Amino acid sequence: MSRIRDLLRRKPRRTAFVLSGGGNLGALQVGMVRALFERRIEPDLILGCSVGALNGSAIAADPSLAMAGRLQEMWRGLADEGVMPAGMFPAVQLARKGVSIHDNANLRRVIESVLPDRRFEDLTIAFQCVATALVEGTETWFESGPLLDPIIASSAIPAVYPPVEIDGVKYLDGAIVNDVPVSRAVALGCDRIFVLHVGAWDRPRPEPRRPIDMATYAYWLARRSRFQRDLASIPSNIEVLVLPPGSTPVIKYNDFGHSDEMITSAHQASSAFLDAADADHANDLAAAVPGVRQEDRPQAPVSSLDPRP
Repeated sequence: MSRIRDLLRRKPRRTAFVLSGGGNLGALQVGMVRALFERRIEPDLILGCSVGALNGSAIAADPSLAMAGRLQEMWRGLADEGVMPAGMFPAVQLARKGVSIHDNANLRRVIESVLPDRRFEDLTIAFQCVATALVEGTETWFESGPLLDPIIASSAIPAVYPPVEIDGVKYLDGAIVNDVPVSRAVALGCDRIFVLHVGAWDRPRPEPRRPIDMATYAYWLARRSRFQRDLASIPSNIEVLVLPPGSTPVIKYNDFGHSDEMITSAHQASSAFLDAADADHANDLAAAVPGVRQEDRPQAPVSSLDPRP
């Protein structure tokens, strides 16, 4: 049994949390993070894109259930914070002069309220976020220096928020180039990756009825294609666990009235998923060790997903 216990408790070289973009669906990540921390699963590295940069930076600052609670309170109050433009995408707003229909002042204020640290170097867990260089169209990663502007740049949804200028370069939403940056985690040597995606990739998309619907659908397809391609290219010796979001509501992009519902759904679904993965891993390992009786094999719950010794 000691050999099995050693196998179950062996720490991977590097564990990453990868938090995708997804706008107001980012509340789902709070439930996922809670499920992970309740099982004492902690990362060595956090990678965030768009809303995942906001959630990920907060968790990197304070990787605890207490911060998960603070994030839940933040998401509960976003409906009253004016972080998104009201109403639908009216044609008159999209046709007016300027590069966006909303400013990022309220978004900046919300991020400042939940984030205790101001520089990447001050964070408890190593954190990086991705944004898109506007002119070059390239994937740009931020990992040092001031923290706030890179997060806002990573979250700068095209046409909704204005580009963010950092050191003379203008940036937009990281989701344009790498919405779910699992490839970055692999490149940085992580061999166990928890993906906190909120894209509801397997859910049927509604039939486009207007030009804006078709444009949004095409953007979604591009993001989905990149994620599927990256997953398929990951070496077999790297463990990737894509946490389920549960029952994701179909809501408007600026509707923040379902955050509690989404947090609960993602927490329940991710908890069940992690417990099942834990049990399967333990039983597979026990079955592979000769001479171990069935009654001696570890039963769920065990700590095969726990990085701590």
